[in-house]
Amino acid sequence: MKRAYAAGFLAGFCAFGSAVAQAAEMPEREFGLLFGGGWADSSLVGDKNDEANPLFGVRYGHRLGSSSNFFSDLVYGPYDGNRTGVGDADVTTLRGGLEWLFSKQQRYNWFMSGGLGLMNVDTDNGPNFTRPMASLGIGQAWEVGANDAFRWEVRADQSFGNDSLPRAGLTNFQALLGYSWGLGAPPDSDGDGVPNRLDECPNTPRGAQVDSKGCPLDSDGDGVFDGLDKCPGTPAGVKVNADGCPLDSDGDGIPDYLDKCPNMPAPGTADGCPPKAAEPEPAPAAEPLVPRKLTLEGVNFDNDSATLRPDSIATLDAAAATLKEWGEVKIEVAGHTDSVDTDAYNLKLSQRRADAVRAFLIEKGIAAERLFAKGYGEAQPVADNRTPEGRFKNRRVELIQMQ
Repeated sequence: MKRAYAAGFLAGFCAFGSAVAQAAEMPEREFGLLFGGGWADSSLVGDKNDEANPLFGVRYGHRLGSSSNFFSDLVYGPYDGNRTGVGDADVTTLRGGLEWLFSKQQRYNWFMSGGLGLMNVDTDNGPNFTRPMASLGIGQAWEVGANDAFRWEVRADQSFGNDSLPRAGLTNFQALLGYSWGLGAPPDSDGDGVPNRLDECPNTPRGAQVDSKGCPLDSDGDGVFDGLDKCPGTPAGVKVNADGCPLDSDGDGIPDYLDKCPNMPAPGTADGCPPKAAEPEPAPAAEPLVPRKLTLEGVNFDNDSATLRPDSIATLDAAAATLKEWGEVKIEVAGHTDSVDTDAYNLKLSQRRADAVRAFLIEKGIAAERLFAKGYGEAQPVADNRTPEGRFKNRRVELIQMQ
């Protein structure tokens, strides 16, 4: 009955339709551990043929192409038996063969396995033998992490030439679970450093920089991936060529987005436009003929006095004649003192001196609205106040053209 169930199970899965999808990516080479349960027929274990016995094994796999794998495995199991003259048995199978991936899904693959090998049986009471065998199985392999796999398989092993037991041959059924570790680096088809299983952008161009999901980066958003972009800092919205560099229609080295004359080559300029012909500089404005300041040489005052000295009259007459020639220019009459006495006193004294000169000039016909008297005290000396000669020079009046 047990063999009938197993045969039906295998037949059902063999009839399973092949649904082609993005195939799960299994390791190119793998080493794994196997655990499960095994059943032997009554010729070995008597009426315990429906009882499961623990199995332990190791497996090696090597991918041969897109739809087939080479495998080899070694499985051991202690079988409880009650057949007279046999007792318990240790069964070890060693096999090798091919797996055909008949249905590839996104995360797992269906496979059928077929192989040849040896079956070794060691019983408590004899017989002990090693015979050739054939194997047929079906199962699934599931992706785990970047390069590992989980698998399950049910299979039937049939030995041949077993003369030590009645009915030449021994059938052994196994249901196995396994975990395999990929040997070497996980597959990375586009070479971006992200394994195929984890790569959400599996066709990234070579040389492009990617994020942790394997998708290309484009820091400046110009459509050319980082790592391939020769101008990675292009401003947003600027049109670029295949290298990611801003377009330069006139080839003058100034990109179009900065070139104010994009169809006119002007290398070396800041704005991409040919330099304009230099215009002649305008002639400098003629300096006014009127002096800015007229110092009344010889118009000095006695110490602590605002009275004009007789020897100043000739100078003031000449100044009045000059001011008449200046037209309507407004004039500041600036009075000054030496440093004798206090600042406050000297400021008032200089104002009285300026007023005296202004009054004289008005008497000589200069319009009063053109003349503005202002005293500066001792603040603007023109000579050394420590000598009599210097102090004499500092007691003066100046005529200054007003703006």
